[in-house]
Amino acid sequence: MMDWLARLMGIQGERVSRVVGADMRLGGGLGWGWVLLLAIGLIALAVWTYRNTERLTKRRRITLTTLRCVLLALLLLILLRPSVAFTVEGSIRRTLLLLVDGSASMQIQDPRHAPADIQRVNIATGVADPAKGLDQGPTGPPQSMARLDVVKNTLRNDKLRLLRRLNRDYDLRFFTFGDATAELPPADPNDPAKTDAAWIDALKADAPATAIGDALRQTLGRVRGQPLAGIVLVTDGAANAGEQPLGAAELAGVENVPLYVYGVGISEPRDIVVANVFGPEVAFFDDVLPLTVRVKARGLADQSATLKVELVRRDNGQVQQTETRDIQLSDGEQAIAMKLTPKRPDASAKQIEYDIRASVAPRDDEAAKDNNLAATRVRVIDGKIKVLYVEQSPRWEFRYLQAMLLRDKRVELKCVLLEADASVAVGENTPYLPTIPAKREDLFAFDLIILGDVDPKAIRPEHASAITEFVSKFGGGLLFLAGRMHNPAEYTATGLEALLPIEGTADLGAGANEAGYRPIQVELTPAGKAETMLQLSDKPAENDTIWAKFPPIFWTAPVARAKPAARVLLADPSPDRASRFGPMPIIAMQQYGLGQVLFCGTDNTWRWRRNENEPRHAALWRQIVQRLALPHLMGESKRTQLTSDRKTYTTGDRVGVYARLYTREFNPVTDPVVRGTYTVNGRSVPIELRPMPDQPGMYRGEFVAGEPGPYTFAVEVDPESKLEFAVTPPRLELGETAMQEKLLRQLADASGGKFLREENLDSLPDLVKAKSETVRSTHNVELWANPFYFTIIVVVAGVEWFLRKRNQLK
Repeated sequence: MMDWLARLMGIQGERVSRVVGADMRLGGGLGWGWVLLLAIGLIALAVWTYRNTERLTKRRRITLTTLRCVLLALLLLILLRPSVAFTVEGSIRRTLLLLVDGSASMQIQDPRHAPADIQRVNIATGVADPAKGLDQGPTGPPQSMARLDVVKNTLRNDKLRLLRRLNRDYDLRFFTFGDATAELPPADPNDPAKTDAAWIDALKADAPATAIGDALRQTLGRVRGQPLAGIVLVTDGAANAGEQPLGAAELAGVENVPLYVYGVGISEPRDIVVANVFGPEVAFFDDVLPLTVRVKARGLADQSATLKVELVRRDNGQVQQTETRDIQLSDGEQAIAMKLTPKRPDASAKQIEYDIRASVAPRDDEAAKDNNLAATRVRVIDGKIKVLYVEQSPRWEFRYLQAMLLRDKRVELKCVLLEADASVAVGENTPYLPTIPAKREDLFAFDLIILGDVDPKAIRPEHASAITEFVSKFGGGLLFLAGRMHNPAEYTATGLEALLPIEGTADLGAGANEAGYRPIQVELTPAGKAETMLQLSDKPAENDTIWAKFPPIFWTAPVARAKPAARVLLADPSPDRASRFGPMPIIAMQQYGLGQVLFCGTDNTWRWRRNENEPRHAALWRQIVQRLALPHLMGESKRTQLTSDRKTYTTGDRVGVYARLYTREFNPVTDPVVRGTYTVNGRSVPIELRPMPDQPGMYRGEFVAGEPGPYTFAVEVDPESKLEFAVTPPRLELGETAMQEKLLRQLADASGGKFLREENLDSLPDLVKAKSETVRSTHNVELWANPFYFTIIVVVAGVEWFLRKRNQLK
């Protein structure tokens, strides 16, 4: 009744929900007491007027008296200027954002076998009633439809009429997102909810990544300050880029913007993913090449598959070797060990590059068939790594390291043990040499020299000079293996000091250098985590765990700092052993001329062999030896050395390229800028490289890998030296094919919204409306100036006049 009266008084508006109160007010300045007194007087006047009229019957007299009283009262009210204040409750028109996932995972054609998943497609396509949910009779045969097509059918569904119903109450704005976010214009500004809207046709699923968190934060930023009813987020939840989506959802909740999350896809798809292949970058002919293949499966527990690993020549595409293994699938990821043995194709082959391809044949019922293959590269070479190990005495570190290197078929080891009996160097098969080779050509025949805890007095000046030249001009590797007697404490002011990656000694107090000082749990630095020779797993988190679980060591060389051009790879995290330069270095590495020099500041690495860690200890030292020796073995110790910061790239990645450049006299190049060029698919692009601080001759450049394919990089000063690497399309979107229902529910809950699927999308407009804020406002209606009020006066006066004429009254 109150709502009807308000509208009768002229309060209109489609956003008025209801009238919650009314209050009568007078604007003429008289109080209610005077109003009552005047009303009594007017009533008395009306009664007196008709009291002595004899022509009227009693009934007509009462009627006319009443009409006269009403008329006089209405006229009196005009003088009093009455008004009615109606309190109405309604909502303002707000903006509702529709944010649709446009990443490549939305192209996945989910094979739908479960009745509920089939019915969801029926609801989306209009075959089933969207208001009746999943329980509405037979579902039909299994179906397969791309996720984006399900979304398009849902938005166009004439039975659901989702956009039209939302557009009645809200201003709709449409966005799509993947690795970036973009707004889509509606088809018709006058009717933005048309089911054949052009913006629906414009939806694509080709973005290489899904950045849900970034998309939420960016859209909130674009409309900040506007009244928002919420965000309708349409996605499968495969968040694999940008900030964590849960933080953005919590921000939306703080800003009172609920997320209505429409989850697309199926929660339990059947899928096999060959995630990656992990193996050494360099191998030897006729040597076992250990590989780790990571395979993920979902929805196929207790079923079997065949994993195939192929060794494919890059130059002609020929498959040289194939190995297969039957595996039992499980819901999750498993690491599968495989082996290949590259054979020498002919006697002239010295070096060949291969692709290692790991694959599982796709099943017919898989959600995605493009993620069953992974590949990596390996360079297979001829020959053995020649190592010269010089030690003062057979300490524990020497014994274990010597035994490990002698077992390695890829290493040809010669040892010089200065305090050993001369008889150990007698015989054809002995690994010992009587002294450090005196001839430079004999010394330069080695690829790596290891200097243990050797008294520098035993190293003649000509030896020190030859070692320096071996490293700086011929690209040989040098490893300083610290000891408690001489190395590195006594190497200052010697011919080898310049090669050390560290400098100075630290005063750690009495007893710091004694055995059993205290346990030290070493810690990888960020540079160490990125260094391939210290990676004992293909997964960064798993590698960190392995290092954290290594047994502690009990001695490190007390050094002050690493040299400015050196990189600290392993450090002692103890605060009392740190200096103003940071934690004390344990392993540090630097480029010296054309060669690499490594300092290992402990003789306790043999302690890492305990229990199951023995294979890891051997793998670690094998990788260190290869890292230092292979450039010399493979003839890469040239005046121009080109490297990249990663082994593989995907489109959109930033590629960092490095050039270490020397003049013909093997002095570092000092140009302020070096120009380079990368070539891909026949197109050449110039880039500039800038010198790196504190690293003479080292330059760095960067560019974005814009397209997949084989890349070749060269510098202008030496175009014959080339760096080759490959860029592949990203596989982030196919790494996880299931709809991430748990995450999507968390996003909705964190923002105060709701998680929805096809069976309850029909309730979305009501959910948004229930969450929309209502506002109260007061509307004043002046009765004395209201047309409806004057209409009543005219009607009352007219009726009285009609009755008076009918009764022949003047």
